[in-house]
Amino acid sequence: MKKFTRWKSFDFGPETSVDEKKSSPKRKRTRTMIIPQSTADLAVHSKKIQEIEGWIKFALNSKEKKHTQFLLITGPTGCGKSTTILTICKSINVKVIEWINPVDIDYELLKGPGQIAKFLEFFIESKYNSLFDETNVQKILLVKDFPNVFVKKNDEFFNILEESYYRATYPVIFVCSDCSSNDLNLQRLLFPDEIQAKYSISNICFNYCAPTLLKKALKRAQDIIAQSELFKGPSSDTIEAIIATSMGDLRSAMNQIYIASLKDAKSLHIDISTSEKQGLKKKRVEKKLTIKSMIKDESLGLFHGLGRVLNPKMRNHGNTYRINCDIQKLVAEFSIQPNKFHSFLFENYLKYFGDLDDTQEASDTLSFATLILTNWDNIQSCTISLWIQILGLMISNRHKESKWTQITGPKKIDKVCCDGDRDNIHPTDRFYYNILTKTRKYHTFNFVT
Repeated sequence: MKKFTRWKSFDFGPETSVDEKKSSPKRKRTRTMIIPQSTADLAVHSKKIQEIEGWIKFALNSKEKKHTQFLLITGPTGCGKSTTILTICKSINVKVIEWINPVDIDYELLKGPGQIAKFLEFFIESKYNSLFDETNVQKILLVKDFPNVFVKKNDEFFNILEESYYRATYPVIFVCSDCSSNDLNLQRLLFPDEIQAKYSISNICFNYCAPTLLKKALKRAQDIIAQSELFKGPSSDTIEAIIATSMGDLRSAMNQIYIASLKDAKSLHIDISTSEKQGLKKKRVEKKLTIKSMIKDESLGLFHGLGRVLNPKMRNHGNTYRINCDIQKLVAEFSIQPNKFHSFLFENYLKYFGDLDDTQEASDTLSFATLILTNWDNIQSCTISLWIQILGLMISNRHKESKWTQITGPKKIDKVCCDGDRDNIHPTDRFYYNILTKTRKYHTFNFVT
């Protein structure tokens, strides 16, 4: 019996017309225009811009270059870390050389070096200028993607950092995004306190994009999109829904407004929910707009989380009370940067307590949490410390102040390594050694205003 071959057919959609091919470069040009062209276009706090720009100018123009200057920038994804660096360097005419992870299989086929060797080569051999570069151009090295091998072998990264500290020619900026998993938290694995102190690594931390700055960035993108005939202007409800749903993720918000502005795209599905809130005189109805396609897990901002701890909400439960808060979610959210959260609590808790006995109890709780947190390389000790300080402050605050109080940032301490200080000693031990011996053997601690 003769067998017939059965062919499968696939529908790849309608063919692309000539007009669509012509419109593609125009859309690409519009996307390029949306990218910030100057520091005034950035949706980042002006203080962060000044800190990064000041560090870059200091690192490039420092006369005494005994070693390579390192900067670590951390923060949540989509908050504008890389864009801020590239925009600042463009404004001051500094070339950025970015590390891109090679694929190991390509080097294995060609019998070449692996990722670790190429990573070290990136720092050491970047001093050679390209034939197309200008002779007197200033350069910055940027590392956003780290080779995966460093997650399990962080000692290899420390060895490269040691060699680059003395041999690299240009300043280096490392960018690490926050990660909810402690096993993949690059800041904890590759840049612990001892390494930052040993190699004099400066640290600038970004927060989620504020709603006012996010609204400003979307307004600028909307004005640029309105200049092209290939796009339609999104409605005010769409912009409001994008701001509410993005949760401070600037990258996600810009992608959504671009998609919502395409003429041939369907309108985004917006969910409308209302809630009543009791005001001073009467109840008011608040309308909340969200986009179902971009809803993600709610991330507590730093100040939102501090407000929940310092001004806890209680509910009656018979003859006693219960804390009306998800403690587990708070601990998981701030386990990424426990030291930062702990420093903010220490700086602000006194203003929220109305009783001296409660204040003493809270002070003892924070001191005990500090003792556990000094060795936060252990994930369990980090989690236990957060549980103690969060629950301890909530329970101790029995006579809380009801007035509005502004949260202030903790005092920054500039740790300056002395010459020849290469010991792997924790900065806290060095700090207290100086106090007890009344010397400056290890560090000079300068309080930065």
